[in-house]
Amino acid sequence: MWLRASLVVLIISSFSSFADEVHVAGAYSTDQLRGIKAGYRITNLPVEMPTWLGSPDLHLEAALNHWQDSNNTADNITAFTISPILSWQIAGNKRPLFVETGIGGSYFDKTQIGNRRLSTQFQFEDRVSLSWQYSQSSDARVTLGYTHYSNADIKRPNDGLDFVWLSWVLPF
Repeated sequence: MWLRASLVVLIISSFSSFADEVHVAGAYSTDQLRGIKAGYRITNLPVEMPTWLGSPDLHLEAALNHWQDSNNTADNITAFTISPILSWQIAGNKRPLFVETGIGGSYFDKTQIGNRRLSTQFQFEDRVSLSWQYSQSSDARVTLGYTHYSNADIKRPNDGLDFVWLSWVLPF
């Protein structure tokens, strides 16, 4: 599994002229699923956000996720996700803290893992996270987040998937 993540990071880093940041994450679900995520983010898109939103920065993030059932490591699922992300700086200037949220889409290679039945390969990705720039001398961050995948009852059953994840973000 870590070999796949390393390969994804190498491929993504070759797109450094396109992406502004890369990230690698570990994820866990109470449904005994564990996984990894590797992706990239285009930061500060040239879109002016409405002031009633509090003037967040808008980013676009794409990632490849791979999860496996902790009780049966042969049972796994992979998803490609793409999401617009809104980011608000809520504290600190030298080592800022950000709240981030987004709703995007994902495409899964299968519709079942463990006892979770998703019914459709398309799933919405809803997420919220805290991201902290832990050093004044680097723009790198650690991010703790929660993500929910669901097809919004497009087709039943719609068991969905929920993950808590921790990532390391490296800006270019």
